Amino acid sequence: MPARDERHQEVIKKIKLVMKDISKNISIQRMPILDVPKVGYDNTVWSDEKRMLTIGNKKVQVSPDSIKKIPTFSQYLVMANAVRKLLDEEMESTIRGMYYATLSTVGDDKIKQKFWNSQENSDDAIKAVELLTGVPREEFSVTSKPKGMISGPITLRVGGDIIDCNLGSRATSQLIPTNIRDVEIIDVNADFVMVVEKDTVLNNIRKSGFIQKYNAILLTGSGEPDRATRMMVKTLNEVWKKPVVIFADADPWGLGIALRYKIGSESLSYDSDRLVTPDTKVLGMMFSDIYDYNIPEVARLPASEEDLSRATDMKRKPWLSDKKWQKELSLFLQRKEKCELDAFFKHGFKYLAETYIPEKLRQEGLL
Repeated sequence: MPARDERHQEVIKKIKLVMKDISKNISIQRMPILDVPKVGYDNTVWSDEKRMLTIGNKKVQVSPDSIKKIPTFSQYLVMANAVRKLLDEEMESTIRGMYYATLSTVGDDKIKQKFWNSQENSDDAIKAVELLTGVPREEFSVTSKPKGMISGPITLRVGGDIIDCNLGSRATSQLIPTNIRDVEIIDVNADFVMVVEKDTVLNNIRKSGFIQKYNAILLTGSGEPDRATRMMVKTLNEVWKKPVVIFADADPWGLGIALRYKIGSESLSYDSDRLVTPDTKVLGMMFSDIYDYNIPEVARLPASEEDLSRATDMKRKPWLSDKKWQKELSLFLQRKEKCELDAFFKHGFKYLAETYIPEKLRQEGLL
């Protein structure tokens, strides 16, 4: 049996085991309990060895022992069963599709309500199945809408198709399939990989001829990066040994997005080993760059209360105690100004790609 088919059967077996344990407890009149690893700040642990955020040992017990807990317990079981059906039928679904596949009403004719209050509840149930089985949802063939884009000297095999991401790379980018298991990297001829926060910025840099001039691969997660984009970055760095640099907006949210690639996140701390690239270098846009590169006041944005609260919270995180991040966050809280990478267009449409980024790359020794 091919390795992929064997893994498929292993995943089905793990889901069935969860269901079997529940059935066994019920048959002997014992209250069934799901021990779900807790996800969140109070169970996120920094690993010095791995240089990334990892999940701790705390667990949440979910059981139908109270009226309040019954909905969550039943939602987790319904989703686990839906995932089993998806695997049995050898089909694929988005997380949105799983919401609709399991959508129903509960109650009688007098009092009826939807099984899910929102897709957020459904997404939480998918995550619970991941945590209970130790299997990422991509191996359930449950994916999200593609967001990541890639351009440059890299050749991919997607299904049976060969995709040369260097063809037309001044004009367009290729979407990164969300089920990264369907993607094989055939060849990489770049000197380094550059990730930018937004697709609008990637388009500007790509159009400038940056890829051809510096022999680079350009990537974006189009804001908050999906798992496939993070995994692509990790593979290019750790398997293909390409240096990775990141540029994001100079605000707490942009910094947070950049750090998703480098150290991970609290919400996906249980999947850091697959998603995080510790050797990634976050080169900009630093808060200090607003002033070092003379961004005009008219192009700066005032920080909102939410921005300031976010920065204050980030300063308290033990994994952001490095002097560099503390200094940058302190400057932001002092000046109360933020800036988008697009603000460099105030210096000219080519300034970002031809001046700012090359200067940062030279400082890092990549040019």
